[in-house]
Amino acid sequence: MSSEGVSERIDSPAELVDSTNSPIDGLSDDDKARYILQYLLNCRGVCHEDMLLAVLQKLQKNSSVDENTSSSLDNLTELVKKINVKLNPLNYKIVKVGHGMGKGAVATMLRRSHSSQSNRFYVYINTASSDESKLATRFSQREIEFIKWAVEQMCNASECDSANDSPVIEELHRIRRTAGATNDPRCITHSVPSTCLLQYEEMSASEIDDLLARLCELKWFYKDKTGRVAMDLRCLVELEEYLLSNGIPSCQSCHRLAVQGVQCDLCSMTWHIDCYQHYITHISRSCSCGQSLVENGVCVI
Repeated sequence: MSSEGVSERIDSPAELVDSTNSPIDGLSDDDKARYILQYLLNCRGVCHEDMLLAVLQKLQKNSSVDENTSSSLDNLTELVKKINVKLNPLNYKIVKVGHGMGKGAVATMLRRSHSSQSNRFYVYINTASSDESKLATRFSQREIEFIKWAVEQMCNASECDSANDSPVIEELHRIRRTAGATNDPRCITHSVPSTCLLQYEEMSASEIDDLLARLCELKWFYKDKTGRVAMDLRCLVELEEYLLSNGIPSCQSCHRLAVQGVQCDLCSMTWHIDCYQHYITHISRSCSCGQSLVENGVCVI
């Protein structure tokens, strides 16, 4: 995910609360849940946990209950559960996910201090029974066919430049250097050049450009500063089972989809960045196949 992919909406929590015409004193839990959902949707369905906590803390200051940060996190969890009860009949849900790029890279992209590092995001997703049904709520059949084709291209990892200056690469280099690595790792990526996607024959280049812009706005895809396109959080969460069945590996530690992290050069076992750091620090510096994950791990970005 690029810096564009994790950037939050500019509006502050205070602006969200102050812009409403509703009475703000003595908010009920239902009121707070409504504001939380509104803010998440304003962020196009993907929001860092710290931002939702900031919204909640602003709401609590304007209500009869003033809670600390620890209890605010518990309160946020309960409010999300309350929201999901009401969203369930509509086939929507809010899920909390840890971003595979790791808390250090996320903090760098969000320009957060070390003390507030977190890789947790809340994502508003469609829970329809089939992948096709999830896409059909937003896209035409022609657009769905393009999306499926584009995702297939991204499922096939390709070699990339290890000198890439992205926060993901910088975080991986930091972890490896701390562990004693002295070599430059090989890198692969699940992103593809935007020019590759323009080769789709069933749509014109202008139609593809317009659709890619929509997909990036909806946080299904993102485009980095070099013009490469990759799957964003909403796509990864909603299509997780489909992606796993099409060759995207799962993390050996947390068993979630892993499109960013470190992969064994020999047996292709994969870890998210934070899971990789924990594994080589506390469990083993080698994969179960015997290969060194410090010297021979492949960076997946």
